[in-house]
Amino acid sequence: MADPGSARYVSLTTFRRDGTPVPTPVWVAAGPDHLYVWTGSQTGKAKRVRNNPDVLLAPCTARGTVTGPAVRARAVIIPAESRPEIWSRFVAKYGLQLRAIIWAERAVRALRRNPGSQGERIYLELTVLPT
Repeated sequence: MADPGSARYVSLTTFRRDGTPVPTPVWVAAGPDHLYVWTGSQTGKAKRVRNNPDVLLAPCTARGTVTGPAVRARAVIIPAESRPEIWSRFVAKYGLQLRAIIWAERAVRALRRNPGSQGERIYLELTVLPT
């Protein structure tokens, strides 16, 4: 994959403790030196990254069908509030689609009176490793 940050969707493969790969289609935003994925602090992918920061990235469709070669990367969890400039990269790339999803999530939480089971928003800061 020449530039993982330019893909609309990326398959982020994290690994369970037993080494089983778990691919998940995600949105990715590019920074100057890293790529970023946003997720909740209590999601499966966040839990797996805490146990094993080695991940794979590959371009994919919205449903997760991989469309190109994978690259190895290392993930670090960072709190979203510590890096507000990253969110603007997602807004610039995904625009109205992102805003619609955020609005829908808030509406569901309000109707359920549930703060959300995914936890607080975090970023996975991804460093692509040399091949």
